[in-house]
Amino acid sequence: MIFVCPKCRGKLNITEGGAAKCAEGHSYDRSRFGYYNLLLSERGGTHGDNKDMVEARRKFLSDGYYQPLASRFASIAAELALPGGVILDAGSGEGYYTLAVREACQKAGVRVAAFDISKDAVRLAAKRGAADEYAVAGSYHMPLADASVDLVMNTFSPLAKEEVERVLKPGGIFMMAIPAEEHLFSLKAKIYEVPYKNKPGDTTLDGFTLIGREEIKYDMKLDTSDGVRSLFMMTPYAYRTNAEGRARVLSMDSLVCEAHFLVLTYRKDLA
Repeated sequence: MIFVCPKCRGKLNITEGGAAKCAEGHSYDRSRFGYYNLLLSERGGTHGDNKDMVEARRKFLSDGYYQPLASRFASIAAELALPGGVILDAGSGEGYYTLAVREACQKAGVRVAAFDISKDAVRLAAKRGAADEYAVAGSYHMPLADASVDLVMNTFSPLAKEEVERVLKPGGIFMMAIPAEEHLFSLKAKIYEVPYKNKPGDTTLDGFTLIGREEIKYDMKLDTSDGVRSLFMMTPYAYRTNAEGRARVLSMDSLVCEAHFLVLTYRKDLA
């Protein structure tokens, strides 16, 4: 397995029954959907995006609104992926970008692992079969060995920089997609009296060299109420917006809205 035991970081071996077990005796059952729960947490309840947000994002992305980003992100990854290398999607959601990268990376022996903290998201991702291995796990405690990954990808997930640096091999690639200044500005204009633009911070990462910075910008034409609802419900605005603003957005039957992204590519510095 690409993933390791989250408790001791020992190698996981698959038993005859399908469980993943390390030499220390820690064991993790394989779900009927094909993923392993490697999340270390003492808290119960829902972690990460809930079922409604995951389903809204699945519907929105399946309609192709973010296809220009997925295509370009996958193209860059394919250029930088190594034959026989390991790609990790850290915070994969329901696997939309994982699948795009997997399909673009046709080099011999490339293996893909993906995880997300949301069990609902991982369940959908595993059904897609975009990765060789799927797990429920958190970005701040990645179940991977030190220097075991050739390329880490992150699309709109929290940045756990220390963990990315730990699991990447020296000279490995880190790719990240983040919202740029005008992303979803027209949606925010329907929610807030004074809408705000995003302010991407300093893109410098200690221990990494920025080797690529690409801006992707276009208008999305959402011409159905379902499209508007899916966009709204997949974002944090769905639970941050007051009742009046929520009703205003959900009553709309169309919206022209900005898609504006930054794709940042880094190479981990050699020790």
